[in-house]
Amino acid sequence: MNFRSPQWLWLLAALPVVLPFLVARERRRTSIARRFVSERLRGGGDPLRTLRPWMLSIALAAISVALAGPYAGFRTVEVTTREANRIIAVDVSHSMGAEDVGTSRLSAAKAIAKRIVERHNGRVGLIAFESTAEVISPLTNDGDAVIALADTLQPGEVGQPGSDLGAAVLAALKLLEADSGQKADIVIISDGEEQGTRVNQAVSRARDRSVAISTIVVGASEGSTIPVPRGGVLRDESGEPVVTYARADVMERLSRGTGGTALENPFSEHELEPLLTRAAAGAERTAKVRVPVDRYQWPLALAFMAFFLGSILNRGAE
Repeated sequence: MNFRSPQWLWLLAALPVVLPFLVARERRRTSIARRFVSERLRGGGDPLRTLRPWMLSIALAAISVALAGPYAGFRTVEVTTREANRIIAVDVSHSMGAEDVGTSRLSAAKAIAKRIVERHNGRVGLIAFESTAEVISPLTNDGDAVIALADTLQPGEVGQPGSDLGAAVLAALKLLEADSGQKADIVIISDGEEQGTRVNQAVSRARDRSVAISTIVVGASEGSTIPVPRGGVLRDESGEPVVTYARADVMERLSRGTGGTALENPFSEHELEPLLTRAAAGAERTAKVRVPVDRYQWPLALAFMAFFLGSILNRGAE
């Protein structure tokens, strides 16, 4: 016999105090009753009434054991789940360092990615991309590990300047091949600045494999300069400040061409909800799980019987 919450068993330590108190209380009631009521009216002919404190104590002890959640033995049950795979691709190009959304675009992107991972029911993978894509985490059920890895992303992490959305999609599709029999989707988080030439190719391949691409644009279309670590802003070869613009139209091409969801700066839970609830309906997976058999019904039944008997023994007119 084992217990789910053994801390409740500490209540049994109160019985040596509760039982003497109930016995003394019963004797005092009997003594007081004898002063004012005759034995015939008082019902004192019931010798079993003295057992009432014991019944109440047994009931309290049984309730303590029931609260502790006793279980013994195991049974095997089949659990069916519908999980889906999801790849999150985060743009880490230097333009994601622009601070036109109250913080850097990349910080906002990481916060959004973490919320998606927390709500996803299934395996998730993480990709960082600039002009090339790099797998940060393969498909895994360990959401906490993916969140920790997302926290480490920095602008320019891949080391290949530029931004190629097509490369991110193609890398995500390749990563999904590890579990090609399962339904999946891809989420791209970027400011939409595109210097690649493979968007159409990526959309075509995703559509052929029935993989929806959802896009999240982070950044302002009005444009913003890009801070640099040593102070000041990023400048081009002629010394002019580089201005980066968020491009929702480019991102919409990806989502519209594959039946995905397109969002722009979804910083609240409500704004992000359409994507959080969109997870692809995965194929059924059945697993056999050993489940402990609860036995709390036994002490609970004992407690009920003890209370019932105690109520029957509660006779008298005092």
